[in-house]
Amino acid sequence: MIDAEQLIAYGELRSRVARTAGWMCKKGVGPGERVLLHLPNSVDFVIAYYAALRAGAIVSTASPELGAAAFAAQRDDVDPALVVDSETVLGEADPPPVVAADIAVLQYTSGTTGQSKGAIMSHANLVANALQNARWFGWSENEITVGNLPFCHTWGMCICLNSTFAVGGALVLTGRFDPEETLRVVEESNATVLYGSATMFHRLLEVRKHEVMTLRHVKAGAMLTQGDLKARWDARYPHAPMQQGYGLTEASPESHNNPPSAFRAGTVGVPLQDTDCRLLDGEVLLKGPQVTRGYWRRPEETQAAFVDGWLRTGDLGEMDDDGYLTIVDRKKDLLKFRGYSVVPNTIEECLLRQPGVREAVVVGRLDERDGDVPVAFLVVDDGVEDAALLAACRASLARYEVPREFIRIDQMPRNLVGKPLRRELRDRLRL
Repeated sequence: MIDAEQLIAYGELRSRVARTAGWMCKKGVGPGERVLLHLPNSVDFVIAYYAALRAGAIVSTASPELGAAAFAAQRDDVDPALVVDSETVLGEADPPPVVAADIAVLQYTSGTTGQSKGAIMSHANLVANALQNARWFGWSENEITVGNLPFCHTWGMCICLNSTFAVGGALVLTGRFDPEETLRVVEESNATVLYGSATMFHRLLEVRKHEVMTLRHVKAGAMLTQGDLKARWDARYPHAPMQQGYGLTEASPESHNNPPSAFRAGTVGVPLQDTDCRLLDGEVLLKGPQVTRGYWRRPEETQAAFVDGWLRTGDLGEMDDDGYLTIVDRKKDLLKFRGYSVVPNTIEECLLRQPGVREAVVVGRLDERDGDVPVAFLVVDDGVEDAALLAACRASLARYEVPREFIRIDQMPRNLVGKPLRRELRDRLRL
């Protein structure tokens, strides 16, 4: 593991994790107790994360970007025996013998559609998904991963931490995301792995081209609208084509990937090893060793999340004869306008094809007569006219799909890994 000031070998990391685990036990942390990490990507996060697991505790992570009220709500729900934050001084002691706890992590959902809740992830869930990713893409001990994804989010935890360490690779810690700095780190560290949100990759393409010839494994996530991102990235960095897949917090988080040698545009690929997928009334259902058992202290929501042992993802999809899945939209985001079902993703794809449209998210403005009136929030370049957008939509979409309003904003509200916060946009329409 590498950060700006130090290089930590596996032997040293293991020793520091073990000693910190012993210190946590002396602080009252034991099997089944919760440890809440409130830290940025750092050496302290990595050590505290694995130390808590080594002590048999249950880890929950909270983003340093959370507001005070949101953090307090998560802390109250977790009821931790120990909170590790920037003020905590990690101590050292000899750890006791470890009996692995059944639950490893309480991973709180991003809350894009409602109240955040803790998905229960077992040790087996986390190990399974770490190995699924690594083996799918043929990772080896030679991998060097840029740790730009937030570790407090399930994707950063799975890929940057667990998958990298599972194969004995190297992890390069980075600070707050900056496109020039990220590409510089890739160059100077000879990085081979770069995962991130669609927003991150759009910003990387806005800066000058860097010589990143060691890069092999590139993957964009947190998006339903694909646009031309992959085509633009692949044209600039053809030796490191962008992969696309699918996942959610409740699946640790990955369930699908495109096979590197058989990429199918517009899809999120096929199920990972030992993972099953089917559609029920258009909704994507999952089974696999990486899938959660349910939600922390929420039995009713746990029961509602499963049907005959299959996880209901809340996403709408289509599957071809070869098992490739295409995500159509979030079930909860589906609009009902004048009796018609309107899929926001269809409209967003149309808008993103128009020159000068950088980002597009469609939500519904509630109307007593018409239902969910489609409204498009846009981040656009200067000179883009509503009339041109309206004409393009009318030419490509059904009449009931055409947005009734275009709202320009300077920046799209997003969560930590780049998913648009549709709930926040809907709230703006109510003001």
